[in-house]
Amino acid sequence: MKIMKGLLWAALTLSICAGFALLYLLQPAGKLEQFSAWQYSTKTANANLKVHYFGVSTLLFDDGENQILIDGFFSRPSLAQVMWNKLDSQPALLHKLIQQHQLQRTRAILITHSHYDHTLDLPFLAQQLQHSQIIGSNSSLNIARAAKIAETRLSHVNPAQPLQIGKFKITAIPSQHTPATAINNDLGEQITHPLHLPARFYEFKEGGSFDYYIQHPEQNILVKASTGAIPKQLQHLQVDTLFLGIAQLSKQSTSFQQQYLDETLGTLRPSVVIPIHWDNFFLPLSQTLQFLPRIADHGPRSMQSLIEYAESQNTQVILLDTTTPYPLRQKLHPAS
Repeated sequence: MKIMKGLLWAALTLSICAGFALLYLLQPAGKLEQFSAWQYSTKTANANLKVHYFGVSTLLFDDGENQILIDGFFSRPSLAQVMWNKLDSQPALLHKLIQQHQLQRTRAILITHSHYDHTLDLPFLAQQLQHSQIIGSNSSLNIARAAKIAETRLSHVNPAQPLQIGKFKITAIPSQHTPATAINNDLGEQITHPLHLPARFYEFKEGGSFDYYIQHPEQNILVKASTGAIPKQLQHLQVDTLFLGIAQLSKQSTSFQQQYLDETLGTLRPSVVIPIHWDNFFLPLSQTLQFLPRIADHGPRSMQSLIEYAESQNTQVILLDTTTPYPLRQKLHPAS
């Protein structure tokens, strides 16, 4: 009897410890407030060209005439929804954002790769933003095709052929996704047929990754959404502002981290670097951006590594929230 009670107490103790451990791992890895010195907070964006950040790698570039949207992931389903349910857009939220940010002026939607946190809202946005061209891999285009978007509006990325949209000159650059995990283990896999929503998260195959080099009379910009770099791929670019993905950076080996920062920040030496894809995308846009839970990533370590590297070469680090547009004022390099 005593042995049985002892075993029961041991099992109960282990269960309680496991519960506390899980609760700890599900908490954010740190608080954003510790990086307040790098947060942009000016409420007036006095520049012709502005960018609005919506978390992950969703970026809206606006020069007052035309808009260019990177990815466009706004619906941000919860972790429970992602794990147990099929995913779909939130039409009411998207209609509100379209009106609030005048997204009808969007002339191009550039898709970095086809995971759901980059493409979930693509079909709805493509339907609503009828003057926009959709640019991405064939996998990304197959997500749009399910919404019966005209083929004339779908453009497969062509790194050899820059695209001119208003004052924006856009060049796609083949890239690498963040190293595979137990969840994101589909790197290189394709979406071969139109993907109808709602769909499970694992149906959104990576399909190839791309960076986007955006040249504008105001700025030269590079958007690199994923934490992966092809050696010497960026060495001939002139970049004023770099939007740099840091998802899972601190989870990689020291040598990987060093190489990644060398190939991006070290090679480009931009005036400004803005970290992206560090936030907890299981939380809605109505909440302040937070770091991912410890079980998924350690964003503060990645952010600190980025800051230390950037400041060692006099690159300014700017941390954006989802409420304040950031003015892209200074152009250091002549247009080519």
